[in-house]
Amino acid sequence: MAVRPDRSPDTAPRNPAITKPHRKWNRLSDTARADVASRYSAGETSTALAKEYGVANSTILGILRANSVVVRRQPLTKQQVAEAARLYEAGSSLSQVAEVLKVNQETMRMAILKAGVVLRDPTKANQPT
Repeated sequence: MAVRPDRSPDTAPRNPAITKPHRKWNRLSDTARADVASRYSAGETSTALAKEYGVANSTILGILRANSVVVRRQPLTKQQVAEAARLYEAGSSLSQVAEVLKVNQETMRMAILKAGVVLRDPTKANQPT
């Protein structure tokens, strides 16, 4: 397909047989959003709510924050724990691993301990000599 000089490649018509299908996004109504906040406050998990409503967990968390609902601690996924353990065992510090994974350092530390990782002695870099 040739691109006409007056059209940029980004706005040129595309062959629908080649393009990827767009993801179908679910948009929750105001009633559903209120229900999410109420059910989460009553003890349901954000993951369970996300599955039920067919949305991402981050969508549920955004709804909760927008409704000033205190969000409970979010545990690390199995993949995050495995990556944290790999990085730590490869020599990265706890704070470096937490920064790479963009998670709370203490949450990550507890998760790798639970996974059986033996922690190194803490460095003395910040301690007076």
